[in-house]
Amino acid sequence: MQVPAVRENGLLRFYVSAVAAGAAVALAAGGVALEWDTSASFLNALIAILALAVAAQVTSVRVNVGTATMSIAFIPFLAGVFLLEPIWAMSLGGVTFLAVETFVNRKPWIKVIFNASKEILALGIAATVYHALGGHSSTTTFTVVPEAIVGSAVAYTAANSIAVSYAVALSEGMRFGQVWSRIYGGTVLSDIFASPIPALLAYLYTWRQLAGVALVAMPLFVVRHIYIMNRRLEQSNRDLLGLMVKNIEARDPYTSGHSQRVAEYARILAKEAGVSFRDMEQIVTAALLHDVGKTYSEYATLLHKGGKLTAEERTLLQSHPVRSAELVNTISSLRGPVERAVRHHHENYDGTGYPDGLAGEDIPVGARIIMIADTLDAMTTDRPYREALPFDRVVDEIRKYSGTQFDPRLVEIVVRSTAIRRLVAAASQAARDAVPPSFSRIGTMGSERAAV
Repeated sequence: MQVPAVRENGLLRFYVSAVAAGAAVALAAGGVALEWDTSASFLNALIAILALAVAAQVTSVRVNVGTATMSIAFIPFLAGVFLLEPIWAMSLGGVTFLAVETFVNRKPWIKVIFNASKEILALGIAATVYHALGGHSSTTTFTVVPEAIVGSAVAYTAANSIAVSYAVALSEGMRFGQVWSRIYGGTVLSDIFASPIPALLAYLYTWRQLAGVALVAMPLFVVRHIYIMNRRLEQSNRDLLGLMVKNIEARDPYTSGHSQRVAEYARILAKEAGVSFRDMEQIVTAALLHDVGKTYSEYATLLHKGGKLTAEERTLLQSHPVRSAELVNTISSLRGPVERAVRHHHENYDGTGYPDGLAGEDIPVGARIIMIADTLDAMTTDRPYREALPFDRVVDEIRKYSGTQFDPRLVEIVVRSTAIRRLVAAASQAARDAVPPSFSRIGTMGSERAAV
């Protein structure tokens, strides 16, 4: 895992300097009493591990936290711990990141130094644990010591995840726990359970040298290719959903971009509320699709009506969350949390909403987030019945309905969130540039609740 170089500050630079200093000390300690090995098995292992690590790092996959990426380089790196003395295992990790980040990814110096240094430290810690638990590094024989193999994997994963999560937290202005759960929450156990793979790689090398490495390397990169293809397919599906929503909103200039903005507000709210990465992605998808049911023809006249809705029209409009959920339900991968978030995004926190009158924690968290994100966008953009409200006025109104319409915890997040304030300012400026205001009256929060 690599840290994104997005926002440098004094504390981040100090942290990177400290990690780099620690790496230098680890290398110096590993070089004490080093005995040089010029055997063919040692040199071949060094070259094979380096080649596999570089190939894995070059084909790393992006994670949706800044520009962080993940790769399978930990497999050859840990195999290096089992085969080589700590100084060489650490050096392989450092050289791999220095080369790939500098010449392939062309990253800023702070990222290059950090990624190389944290890898040296993580591998040094893993090697120390491996030897302390009875493991022995050799390129000619491999003895299976389960506790040493698992222990080194746990140590490596812990050191890497803590170092990277703290760096991302500093660079992105996020909480450490939130970053850790989003990046590593669903992968830590799988990484630890994958510890037999580096051990297998090390064993096959001692058994068949380079041919043994090939036996493991080829299937690994086939699996990696399949994983990348799946990631691209997921992205294609998200792009298609976005295109569908844009086509829907193109019918009404006043709601153009509404769902995309609601999705962005929802992403920020979910992130700052500490929602897990997987749940956050589901909430963002639901936010993108929350009004898809309004494509039905019976809503067309209501959406373009300038005056007050009749009781019958209001009842009809309030059926749109159900119709939206029914459409979402036709896509098997969206059934469950996404469908429920869409269905209940007009449920009020005090139980007075629709369609089912849910209240408090009974309302899915995704629906509570979309409710406030939807209202944020509706109040900060021009609508047929009133002009956009300034953000401070929006904050006052949202506070007023905290505990009745909105989840109080989410209201407090909106009030203190600089990210939401920046996003509102950007959206308001874009709206002013695109559609000059031409309305004659400004609505109230009461009418806003009936319209969003």
